[in-house]
Amino acid sequence: MKLKRRVITYYAILAAVLIAALPRLVAAQDESNPVKEKFQQDLRAAVMDQSITVPQLKEIQANVAILKEAKGEQQPGAPVDLVTPYTAVTKIRQIMATVKQPARDTLRQDFQLMMATKQPAPSTEPDTPGKKLGKDVFAAVMHGEPTPAQVQQLQDSLRSLQTVKGSGEGLLQQFRTLKAAKAQIAQIINAGSFRPQDKQTVLDDLDNLGPKGGGGGLRRNGL
Repeated sequence: MKLKRRVITYYAILAAVLIAALPRLVAAQDESNPVKEKFQQDLRAAVMDQSITVPQLKEIQANVAILKEAKGEQQPGAPVDLVTPYTAVTKIRQIMATVKQPARDTLRQDFQLMMATKQPAPSTEPDTPGKKLGKDVFAAVMHGEPTPAQVQQLQDSLRSLQTVKGSGEGLLQQFRTLKAAKAQIAQIINAGSFRPQDKQTVLDDLDNLGPKGGGGGLRRNGL
């Protein structure tokens, strides 16, 4: 009985320490809003009723930090990176699936809603067709459930568009590169598990991305 009480006391103290860190975990994404606040509250409740373990919570924290770092590294001219944030989001979803019920469904719904309502940082420059495509593909990946191979191909195709103008190739070869990359993106968007509205947005972007659209807007700036 005494040992059981000690274990409960230890867990309560550890939970209190982790709860104190939860506001920083959620704030790491962006400024506070009702959706993120609910996620924070439900994480707190899951810790208190022992629905989520300490290792699970720490792993969620680690992957949220990866998302924050990926966002902070977005610099103009840097290669498009879809794989790093996609992997972090996927790991968070996988952890959520191992949390005890009923907290499991609650936390998964919270996280899904938080990602769906996440807005990109405002840009001081107007979006070119290429830049808008990059943003919308990123959103589609974050909101959907594509395979790792599909995300890798989307990243490769966006990088191909990003570098087409500075490749030194002739106009005809640039056009072929552009056409091939657009076809690859369209194929994956049509075949992958994405939200219908995200699919349509990306397909519209591809229609608007002509030979003159090039890849000039497909920089990490604004993704």
